[in-house]
Amino acid sequence: MFKAIYNIIITISYIPYLLVIIFRKYKNKEHETRFKEKIFFNKIKRPKGFLFWFHAASLGELNSIFPFIEFYLKKDNKFKFLITTTTLSSYNEYKKKFDNNDRVFHQFFPYDLKFLVNNFLNNWNPDIVSFVDSEIWPNFIFAIRKRSLPFILFNARITKKTFKKWLYFKKFSQEIFGSFSLSISSSKETLGHLEALNVKNVKYFGNIKFCKTFNISKIDTNQFDFIKNRNSWCALSTHDGEELFCANVHSQIKKIKKDILTIIIPRHVNRVDRIFSRLKDKGLEVQIKNENDHIKNDVDVVLVNYYGSTLKYLNYFKQIFVGKSFLKKLQSVGGQNPIDAVKMGCKIYHGPYVYNFKEIYDYLDENKFAEKIDSESTLAEKIVNYFEKRPMQDNKGIEKINIYSEQIFNNVIKEYNKFIT
Repeated sequence: MFKAIYNIIITISYIPYLLVIIFRKYKNKEHETRFKEKIFFNKIKRPKGFLFWFHAASLGELNSIFPFIEFYLKKDNKFKFLITTTTLSSYNEYKKKFDNNDRVFHQFFPYDLKFLVNNFLNNWNPDIVSFVDSEIWPNFIFAIRKRSLPFILFNARITKKTFKKWLYFKKFSQEIFGSFSLSISSSKETLGHLEALNVKNVKYFGNIKFCKTFNISKIDTNQFDFIKNRNSWCALSTHDGEELFCANVHSQIKKIKKDILTIIIPRHVNRVDRIFSRLKDKGLEVQIKNENDHIKNDVDVVLVNYYGSTLKYLNYFKQIFVGKSFLKKLQSVGGQNPIDAVKMGCKIYHGPYVYNFKEIYDYLDENKFAEKIDSESTLAEKIVNYFEKRPMQDNKGIEKINIYSEQIFNNVIKEYNKFIT
């Protein structure tokens, strides 16, 4: 019954979805030519060999699969890879990573309409399939199960709110989640939700996002060299309202450290002009920094106005406040991913609202990689204390994180190897 209802809804919604994609294309929010892959069948020649298919909707999910693709690329030349995504930013990240690799292919994920699903699967004929995080598309899932393919829910995430919705359609939900050969959970909470849906073969090793790797030696920070003598800190992935919080922290620190520099990297850079006006109204000297700009000597706050260079800042600025954590209105969806910052040796500060990454923050807080703060004055005090003591970077802490990450990685590889011939 629910399958039929779903297919009626998905069919009726196809024309509106098509129009939305075309509208987004003209707004430069979709790829100029390849947007068609989402709404029409687009034949791309399948490579010979054993084909992994990973579907990772957006940038965060995409980054989580890179270490595993790199591992199997090195392991055997017969392994080929198809990556599907939905966002333009994730496609651009794929290009940076694998555009010159003739064993890794990309296609935008098609709309979950039966004829598009079947054409896609007939064309690619993957040997193993992985859907990342919370990507649940019933027609794809049932079609993959019908083909008896090894099917993995990779770093699965089901929030309490989403779980309650699945319970309304429990039989349908059990049929969907029962289609996976293996579910690797991202958290103990999701593990419990999957088990409550009678999902078989569920494993939990820790959040797979810990496995992300990066080459620090290739990170160019020359544009920061001239401010080495300034006291500086960074606010990462801030949301509306948190920039004023950071401005007040800056003002409190400035009473003690006159040369204080605050770097703010908003989660959504389209808000930069509005943030600029608000901070100027507080009497601060503010610079909007585009990618190739150097930081000026006489500014209080730098607003980063581009994506993709967070690692440069994490490599240089070691006192990091991670946003979407201090706004009570977002408490049910609070938290941004702090893992990159921790693996770069940064000390993390966060507010009380980190639901989306609660288990990760619990682990980081317990091991003193991160610390919860409850007020502007508390954060200001912590940062000033760091400036006055200048502790050496905790290399043992970084090593501990890397060992933990390696354990997760090795356990996941063991599970994948059970399906690979």
